[in-house]
Amino acid sequence: MRKRKKINSILFCILLVLYLFIFNYSISEAAKKSKYPVVDYRKYLNRQFNKVKRNSTRFIIVHTSEAGRVSTLRTLSKGKRVGNHRTRGGHANFAIARDGYVYKILDHKYRADHTGLSMWNGITDLSSYSIGIELVGYHYGNITDMQYRSLSLLLKELQKIYKIEDKNVLTHCQVSYGKPNHWFHSNHRGRKRCALNFEPIRAGLRSWWTFDPDVRAGRLTSDFQISRIFYGRKNLLARKKLLSEKKTVTVPKKDSSIKISVASVSPVIISNVISHENTAWNIAGEDYNKPETSYILPNGSTVSGDKLGEKIGWDKIPVGTKVFLNHPAEIEKQAGPLLEIKGDFTAWSYAGKDYKKSTTFYFFPDGRYMNGDKLSDWDSFPTGVKMLIGYKGPFLIKPVKGKTAWGYAGRAYNKKETVYYIPGEGAITGDKMNSFNNLPKGSLIFMK
Repeated sequence: MRKRKKINSILFCILLVLYLFIFNYSISEAAKKSKYPVVDYRKYLNRQFNKVKRNSTRFIIVHTSEAGRVSTLRTLSKGKRVGNHRTRGGHANFAIARDGYVYKILDHKYRADHTGLSMWNGITDLSSYSIGIELVGYHYGNITDMQYRSLSLLLKELQKIYKIEDKNVLTHCQVSYGKPNHWFHSNHRGRKRCALNFEPIRAGLRSWWTFDPDVRAGRLTSDFQISRIFYGRKNLLARKKLLSEKKTVTVPKKDSSIKISVASVSPVIISNVISHENTAWNIAGEDYNKPETSYILPNGSTVSGDKLGEKIGWDKIPVGTKVFLNHPAEIEKQAGPLLEIKGDFTAWSYAGKDYKKSTTFYFFPDGRYMNGDKLSDWDSFPTGVKMLIGYKGPFLIKPVKGKTAWGYAGRAYNKKETVYYIPGEGAITGDKMNSFNNLPKGSLIFMK
């Protein structure tokens, strides 16, 4: 009898352990599915960075990194060069890549050096009162659906911990301010353009500031572009209407297609192209004259920000000039037409918004090639991908009249600007081709 009771007790314990294991496993799996993917990047933090706990956390500040993933993570964790010195990293608590992965740069309880010269509602040095979240990408580009999804989940967690209301989730461009310069004669809003394209509704936020408290109090001069986008009457009414119609999703599903875009809320078009209304300041903020900012003129020549004022003049920049922030200095050394994506060189570095055009082509190390209009994003390529910009094709080469290399390209058949795709070899420029006879089946030609 005792033996049977002992056996029953053992069986009960085994079943209980199994039940708890299965129960906990199912909960952990459900949690994994419902949360965002996380990468702990804290071990890469600069060892010279001094960790200091914030005494008060009142805000969450959203940034756009104005760079690709590789460059963003290196800068946030290791630091960056500013003038003649280098910072010690710790420039954000979190970074969210364009595929939705959340990188933990610094524990959220520590002060990250992310806002610089800043003010909100009379409070200065916002880094000492806020958590910093960087979204990989550019303020004149797009924020991806997966970034919004991960951000909305992360915000919920942080807001619950620190009791931060929705309207105190702000962007860097809203809180930064600058000293007098070429465009402003007094302290002014808009030193940074970070997250100018951020739409709070898509991040699950339901309230926001309808005015700039520091501008209203006379502490700062207003920035016209920022004022229109964040506090303009049309934009505020559009957001209110979307909320009343319940057309937004607080936490979008992983593979869902979110229909609401910045354009559907904001009538202001954010562009990196100089026009009569869109100045260098509107596009780049305080980075307008930095050596890492490139101005690509309509004639194709490039001038760095630190030289443009002297060579052309800030009021004489030709209309149609494209502005690129954090442009790798070595980018002009790329001979082309095949441009390699690696390290700081992203598809956006070379092509900007044209990365997704049908006239842009990508050649992968495994031999595949792809049209730009088939891509989902520009920051998820393996190292070694090569790209062509502004080309037509591909045209299949056949040993018949009119469909040979000469038939398609004429005298340019063996020139550098003509590109061939050879099965098993990949993309090759015309001047590097050993022979144009008996090309393998499936050989293609691309022409400028």
